[in-house]
Formats: sequence, structure tokens, C-alpha cells
Amino acid sequence: MNACSSLYVHIPFCERKCHYCDFYSLGNRDPELLDQFAAALGLEAALVARERGPAPPYRLNTVYVGGGTPTLLEPHALASALSPILSEARLEPDFEWTIEANPSSVDKAKLLAYRKLGINRVSLGIQSLAPELLARLGRIHTREIAIRALDDIFRAGFENVSVDFLCGVPGQSISTLEESIQEAQRFPIKHLSCYLLTLPPDHSMYQELPDEEEQLEHLLWVDHFLGNAGFEHYEISNFAKPGWKSRHNMNYWNGLSYLALGPSAHSFDSEKFIRSKNVSSLSGYCETLRSGRRPIEWSEELTPTQREIEKWLLALRLSEGIAEECFNTPQRRRMLDVFERQGLVVSHPVLAGRKRLTPKGFALSDQIIPSFI
Repeated sequence: MNACSSLYVHIPFCERKCHYCDFYSLGNRDPELLDQFAAALGLEAALVARERGPAPPYRLNTVYVGGGTPTLLEPHALASALSPILSEARLEPDFEWTIEANPSSVDKAKLLAYRKLGINRVSLGIQSLAPELLARLGRIHTREIAIRALDDIFRAGFENVSVDFLCGVPGQSISTLEESIQEAQRFPIKHLSCYLLTLPPDHSMYQELPDEEEQLEHLLWVDHFLGNAGFEHYEISNFAKPGWKSRHNMNYWNGLSYLALGPSAHSFDSEKFIRSKNVSSLSGYCETLRSGRRPIEWSEELTPTQREIEKWLLALRLSEGIAEECFNTPQRRRMLDVFERQGLVVSHPVLAGRKRLTPKGFALSDQIIPSFI
């Protein structure tokens, strides 16, 4: 994967597993287990580096450490585990290194240590600042802890800071959503992600979710409010001040190669159109690596049909949209006409010859995009 430009690292530990989360993670912060994982992560990084042999070094422009709660892993352990790759990589001048954090998992001293490693972007999972909603979501932090974490992040010298919020939460109103986001904006955040809470039908809170009309109202309010605050709605769930998009995630959405380490992590080779996935088991991950093998559960070469589907899925989630020439079948042209009349798709106001989703189209993208595929 010589053209790889991004590295993702999955840290599968949380202080407590949130009931709505479907990412692979464990509600366990046992120091011995963390040490075992860090050792295995170092073995995976070393195997990847060794398999590449004398190939030119990775030219990395982004690293993203996600989870789970990555900040449960001590900075020195993270640095040691990734050194087989990062010590040999060519880091671009505008290199972006993100770490996700939960408010209760960071303090100024730890943040300074991460910054010393070269981490220059923090993504903080706040979700809400309303105490009653934090309780419903099962979050272990309070409003006060979240605000203190934001203060510590900026006092530690981070400038590129993103925060995550949820909307469409049972019991949430526009006023509680507004109060949370306004409070976060007292800090000079550059990026904000707002995700719609989605739950499987067998979840105990599923029947309490707001109906589609109320969910749409929440999403459109966030778009309007953040637009007035100077944020660009550049992806379905993501907003950024000019020049502060998540470059790592943009690499995903632009179909570039990425290498991923850690249990359940996915890698993609954009030259060979090969995607692979690591095992979603901490014990299986560690045991496989201790035996000297990569912990890959499966690998597949995308078919032309899969590549066409992904082209639509990725392009229409971005504000740049997709070229008009891609609407090249009677069905696609017919659906384009329908969605334009409904105000869900428009011609791009700046980029000639492109179509993109409107804010309402973003909110209804799960219904729109399959119509073109």
C-alpha cells in the first residue's frame, strides 16, 4: 500500500460501555489488559513495517487514534506501540494527528504529554451538556466535567479541537440542543460533529426515539445555527470553520488508501481496491500477533459494482457533491429530477457541473443515495 496517506489506530477500551454504541469496545480499563494490548499493537505495527520491506516510507498526512476511549492508553505506551511505523514514515508538513477523548479521561498533564508526542488535534465526545440527557445516554461525565475538559484542552495548547454532539435523543428539545452547543461555543472550537442517535429495534429506548419529523427538525436546526456561527456543513454530520475540516476523514471520503491497526479496524488499498478487516476480539487479536501473524479476519477485492456503489455513497455525503455526468441512466435522471423538485438536490453554487445534497437532503441521505445506486 505504497500510496497510503492515513493511519487509523483503534483503541478498544472505555471507562464504561455506552448502551447505544455499536463500535467494538470493552468497558474495561484494567492496567494489565491495557499493557497487553499496547504490546500487541506494537507487534502489529512492527509486522506491517517488516512486510513492506525496502519500499519507500509511508508519506503520512494524517493519523487518527480512535476507539473506544484512546486517552485511557498512556502517551508513552501509544508512542512505543506506533514507533515501528511513525519512526520510518515521512510526515507531511501539515501533518494532522487526532486523538479522540472522553471528558472524564483527560486532564491538562495528560494532554500536554499527548501534545509532546506530536498529536495536534483533539476530538472530544461530549454528546450533550444537559444532565438529564447525559443520564439517559449512560455517559459517565457530567456537564461540569465536560466544560473542564474543554478548558484543559485549550490550556494545553491545542488549537484544532472538535466536539461531538448527539441529536434526536429521547427527551431532547431544540432548546436543550441549543444550550449545549452554545455553551461549547464559548470555547474556540474549530469543528463540530452532530450525529443522529440511531438504535436497533430491540434496544430498550428504541420506541422512545423521536419520530422522523422531529429528527429532521433537530438536524435542520443544527445546520442553520452552525451556518450562522460561521461553520461550513461539509459532510452529512460534520461542520467546520473555514480551513478546519477533518483531513483524516476527508481522506476516507475521497477514497484514498488508509492503513488501520487494532482490533476490528479496517484498511483500504485504493490502488488495488482491496479492503481488509482485523478480528473484532481483543483476545484473538493479541493471540494472533503473539504467534507472529497479522490479525486479519477477512480481505476482499472490491468488484466494479461495489466500487460504483461506494463512489455514490462517498461523493454525496460531501458538500462538493458529484459530477452531473454520473447521472447517466434514465432511472438516475428521473430520480434527480424528483429530488431537485423536492429541494433535496441542487446544482453546486460554486463548482460547475456538480450536484449536491441540500441540508434537508443531507438529513434524508439514507433514503436519497440508494435511489441512485
